[in-house]
Amino acid sequence: MKLILVIEDDLGVRENTVDILELEGYQVIAAVNGKEGVALAEQNTPDLILCDVSMPYLDGFGVFMQLAKNLKTAGTPFIFVTGQAHTTDQMNGIQLGADDYIIKPYDVDVLLATIKSRIEKHEKNKEEMGRELSAYVHELETLLYMTSHRVRSPMARCLGLIGLLENEYVNGTLNDEMKATLTYLKESVRSLDEFTRDLTQFMSESHGTRSTKLEAYRNLFDQKHEELE
Repeated sequence: MKLILVIEDDLGVRENTVDILELEGYQVIAAVNGKEGVALAEQNTPDLILCDVSMPYLDGFGVFMQLAKNLKTAGTPFIFVTGQAHTTDQMNGIQLGADDYIIKPYDVDVLLATIKSRIEKHEKNKEEMGRELSAYVHELETLLYMTSHRVRSPMARCLGLIGLLENEYVNGTLNDEMKATLTYLKESVRSLDEFTRDLTQFMSESHGTRSTKLEAYRNLFDQKHEELE
């Protein structure tokens, strides 16, 4: 059941709107002013917000701008409702990024059709973004897998060569400065080799949503970057 937040300071309009939406099968929460509306939106993350423009404390434009700053609510479908049929108000709402604008007194069929259309469009956009993100994660995992396997063979050869050069030190060929340089190189290559091993293991064991996997990859890279430094 989709959740709709109604923000309306007029008691009669608010109650009538809530009744209409509930009869249509929506779950509805309502706020009597803009500040309360922002709080309810942040607490409940509605599927759509129906918001009056002219309200005390915080008008509809202020509500929209505050919610746009919050990652949880920024993409929520937002419809302005007003009794002021002024082109300027409508343009302001659209320029801010609102999805639609309805003039009071509104036609019930138009209201319900607009809400349904905006929710369906939002769902389609989310599905499309999900597919794009899934493809991106797959490409990233493929690239990381290929990279980790391609670099491990050269690193193994590097470690072998460093071992041969260290043997030269045992024979008295290399000075202490060269020995210190070789030790540093060996530690660096081993750290990089350990990172590729961890990455390969991590990709085979990682679970979760696409977004959480991306976040996990970033954390792993940050951790290993600090270690290599």
